[in-house]
Parts: sequence; structure tokens; C-alpha cells
Amino acid sequence: MEYNQQPPVTSAPPPFMQQKGEQATQPISLEVIIAYIARGAAILTTFLATVIIGTANQTKVDEDLVKYTAKFSRFSAFKYFLAANIIVLIYSIASLLISIIVKPKPLIITVSIAIVDIVAVSMLLTANGAASAISRQLDDVDHLLELSLCSYYNTFCSHVKASIAISMLASGIYLGLIVLALVIFANKKS
Repeated sequence: MEYNQQPPVTSAPPPFMQQKGEQATQPISLEVIIAYIARGAAILTTFLATVIIGTANQTKVDEDLVKYTAKFSRFSAFKYFLAANIIVLIYSIASLLISIIVKPKPLIITVSIAIVDIVAVSMLLTANGAASAISRQLDDVDHLLELSLCSYYNTFCSHVKASIAISMLASGIYLGLIVLALVIFANKKS
């Protein structure tokens, strides 16, 4: 037996050597890291969708010097779209903070976050559907004017379409978070 062999190095000191109130650190699982990244992406996408739809307006002046303005606030579906994205943005920030701060997470918090994730994706999908329907109507050719509103207000319509696409991405991220929560629950059960 050699005396110069060193004991294996551990990442945390044994429980009897820890300071009072100090907990042993546990490695973060891949699922948790993916959930953090997904929640960060949800924050980014809902923020971008909110900013883009909130700034969607365009003013045109015709030959008689009359101003015509297209604004998101003139369409109730776009107002709902904005409100839903703001609510989901606030929830996304809160759920990410709760996920990071509360260690270890009790089952009630994990289940509550998963349930509200379902509500969040439901809000996003209904808002996306309503905004998409109005956006599609703006693309239709008016038979009296023989042009679509989007051909006249092209910047406004491109802002609306970009915002809807980004919000759809946020919906997909939340669907992924729901599937990830199911995978985490299945791993805990087995």
C-alpha cells in the first residue's frame, strides 16, 4: 500500500464538513437546462412579437392630401393578440425566475408551472388564430377598390405577419415545454 496516493476529489464536501445551512450541490440535468433555454427563448419571442405588433402602423396620404392610417389598435383581434403576448411574456419571466430560484422544486410548483404552460399556449394559439384571420382578410382583394389593404399598407401588413410568425414560434416553444414536462414527470415516476 502506497502512502502518497491521494483520495479521490469530490465536488462537495461530506455532509459533516458543510457549513450550517449549506446544501450539497447537485448537477443540473439536461432536461432542466433545455427548459431554461426554452423559457428564455419564449421570453425573447413573445417580447419581439409584442414590440412588432405594438409598432405596426402606417400612414399614407392620397392625392387629395388626406391622411389614412392603419394601426393595430383599430382591430380588436390585434389588441387581443398584443394582450395575450404581454400576459405570456410576464408569465414567462416569472416562471423562469421561479424555476431558477426555487431549489429543490416541490411537486406542486412543478405541476402548477406545467398547467399554466398549457394555459399560456392556449392563449397564444387563440390570439394567433384571431390575428391570422384578420391578416388574411387584409390580404383579400376588395371588389369595390379592386386592391387589398395590404397592397396599400404593405409595411403595416408585413409587421403584422412577422409578429404572428414570431408568436407562432413562441407557441411551438411552449408546446415543447409541455412535452418536456411530461418527459420529466415520466422520468421521476420510473
